[in-house]
Amino acid sequence: MPPALLKLIFLQSKGLVRRTISGAKSPRRAVFLVIGFGVLVIWLAPAWATRIAMRHDSRRSIESVHHFREIAPMALLGVCVLTILSSAGDKAIAFTPGEVDMLFPGPFTRRQLLSYKILKSALAALITALIVSIGLMPYAESWLACYAGAYLTLLFIQLVSTAGVLVGQTIGQRGYKLTRTALTIVVMIGALLLARHWLSAVNGLEGIEAFRDTPVGAVILRPFEPFGNAMTARSLDDFAKNAIEAIAIAVGLFVLVILLDSNYLEAALSASQRRYAQIQRIRSGSLLNATLKGDVAWRLPRPRWLLGAGPVIWRQATNAARSAKGLMFVLLFVAVIVGPLFATALKSADIAQPLLALIAWGTVLLSSLLKFDFRGDLDHIDQLKSLPLPPSAIAFGQLVVPTVILSAAHILLLLCVGLITGTKRELFFTAAALALPFNALLMSTENLIFLLFPSRPAASSPGDFQVLGRQAAQLVIKSVSVIIGVMIAMAIAVPLFILTGGSYIVLTLVAGALLLAQTCALVPAVAWAFARFDPSVDTPA
Repeated sequence: MPPALLKLIFLQSKGLVRRTISGAKSPRRAVFLVIGFGVLVIWLAPAWATRIAMRHDSRRSIESVHHFREIAPMALLGVCVLTILSSAGDKAIAFTPGEVDMLFPGPFTRRQLLSYKILKSALAALITALIVSIGLMPYAESWLACYAGAYLTLLFIQLVSTAGVLVGQTIGQRGYKLTRTALTIVVMIGALLLARHWLSAVNGLEGIEAFRDTPVGAVILRPFEPFGNAMTARSLDDFAKNAIEAIAIAVGLFVLVILLDSNYLEAALSASQRRYAQIQRIRSGSLLNATLKGDVAWRLPRPRWLLGAGPVIWRQATNAARSAKGLMFVLLFVAVIVGPLFATALKSADIAQPLLALIAWGTVLLSSLLKFDFRGDLDHIDQLKSLPLPPSAIAFGQLVVPTVILSAAHILLLLCVGLITGTKRELFFTAAALALPFNALLMSTENLIFLLFPSRPAASSPGDFQVLGRQAAQLVIKSVSVIIGVMIAMAIAVPLFILTGGSYIVLTLVAGALLLAQTCALVPAVAWAFARFDPSVDTPA
């Protein structure tokens, strides 16, 4: 590799450290940096505590290592297949706009640029492997072995992605489509075989073991076993054996990638443009929104006025219906397939309270993806202010669409789970009835926090703890606010529920009315925050 490319990698690494540390000169950024480190410590501390507890229980430690070694090859296979079949594999050869402008016309060969990209990804994996290895400590005997195994695993995934893209460029577009179709068919057959063993087994681990014991499963999973075994090696000989095998596989993939030497520059340019466009969508708050192609031959019915909120609702509903098909499909898939399958697998256990808590917490975490409100209109707030509508009407209209989408997904999921489990249906049906007021309170809180402390989503790089700290601080404020609102509602509704002999109708009516009352109180606050928002001053860069 030319020394110029090595120096460029060194300068980029130096710039990353400078942005992470030197960028925290202001008090706010320093606080975000500290919070980011704190979140990382809180996230990884349970792994260390579990590892310390397991040191005194050798039987439990052996069982956990055995379970991990059984599941790791299947998980690694799934990651590689999904990366190749989806557009995520294009990121393996994606360059930044600056690299495209400066390196592509430069005196560098395709192999040199490819080696530069692989080396840069390998260095970034050093940081990611550090975090992954600490999280996997409950299954490891030695942290160094776990770190080395995690690094080799990340490097293997990167090389598989790169090889998949280059093979596609080598065999041509038509051959790549045929190969991709054949691979999809093979994956579907393998999924059916796994599903057959999964459904016939008592639990999922037995299903994976049954699939691995078949001749087809043993052959498919064999190349992926050394990576999980290296992370959980219990002796130096065990680690050396598996690490050498994993390194040999990685080196073989690297040699294959270099020998292919396909003309990938055009594909890399397209992938780089898509990546840059994705970063811009992240910054604008529309990560999952697809770009519309051609003329749209349909439109939603003309909205009612609704004191001025109707046109705002119609605009956001049209945006959601036309540009968030992927998100809608994911929500529908989780509500109709994943949730019922999960409930069926644990039908004998009491999953009502844990499942409801998981759904509520997941909603708080994932609500930031539904940006069909002020968060998605950050660059258009000046246009919203120019509308001849009162701020309260605009605020109400902006909150309706994400609330309705979330509530529809919750109602469908909870009704399906309640009908399948057969136990505690009243609890699931009550939660479904409370989905709308709960989501209305959540979205009102989300938009109020955003208007008071506006920020753009950032595509952070490994080690960017300032972005992590800012996101964690906003999540804590949002979570605490919603929890307080729910506790206030339940503090009044639960005693009435007990006094009426366990009437879920009373619980639903009282709790729903209180949650709606809190939302109605927050709507004027959101309108006030929108009215005081100055686009020329408050819009973040």
